[in-house]
Amino acid sequence: MADGSTTVPWRCPEPDELGLDAAVVSIAGPRRENQDAAATGERLLVVADGVGGNVGGAVAATLAVTAVSTAGDDLAVAVAAANSRLADAVAADPQLSGMATTLTAVALTGSELVVAHVGDSRAYLFRDGRLRQLTRDQTLVQSLVDAGAIDAEQARTHPLRSVVLGALHGRDGDLAHLEVGRHDVRPGDRLLLCSDGLSGVVAPEVLARVLADEPAPTAAATRLVRDALAAGTQDNVTAVVADVALVGACARAA
Repeated sequence: MADGSTTVPWRCPEPDELGLDAAVVSIAGPRRENQDAAATGERLLVVADGVGGNVGGAVAATLAVTAVSTAGDDLAVAVAAANSRLADAVAADPQLSGMATTLTAVALTGSELVVAHVGDSRAYLFRDGRLRQLTRDQTLVQSLVDAGAIDAEQARTHPLRSVVLGALHGRDGDLAHLEVGRHDVRPGDRLLLCSDGLSGVVAPEVLARVLADEPAPTAAATRLVRDALAAGTQDNVTAVVADVALVGACARAA
């Protein structure tokens, strides 16, 4: 059931270091092409969503995820590298000049979670039965919510909900939309990263219930995607679920 995803290269963790037990499910949904991309690793999660079905959306998402997955621990630097990768691709093939992508990534640094975000793909933290959104959608409807013109429930069905104000195109100025936050994490926390094909149709209380009910990340991600389909999503759907846990040092042969 999973496609459009990659795996971050494995490395041996330090003793008592926090790590991620992660799973990703990504599907085209009712669309012909899956323009989402995702990557999971022991300390890094990434989701990207090709914007608006533009030509090259799948290319943009894949390039961005690959760049972040291989750029190192500094997420701000990694997102800049992703934007440069898009610029290089457009320079090599001008037919890709309309491509763009959202990008949301989280990285574990000690007991801290660093979140980098451009666009409307989301990151959530689920702890002690409560779901907290770690990112803010960079969309027209979110600006209307912030202004008090509509509420969150109305935003999910608003006719302009697909208008994204922040995205990576490989252009100067794209990084002005980059938001980087830091949050404490601890063993037992569960993380969810997703494209708006999930968060746009499945209510937060349903997301929380699934994350609470399903003990394994794979089962949780699979159920979330199925819930999005059942809710009538008209978009690609990607769910990355990861459990935060302590990991021990690796035994090495002499």
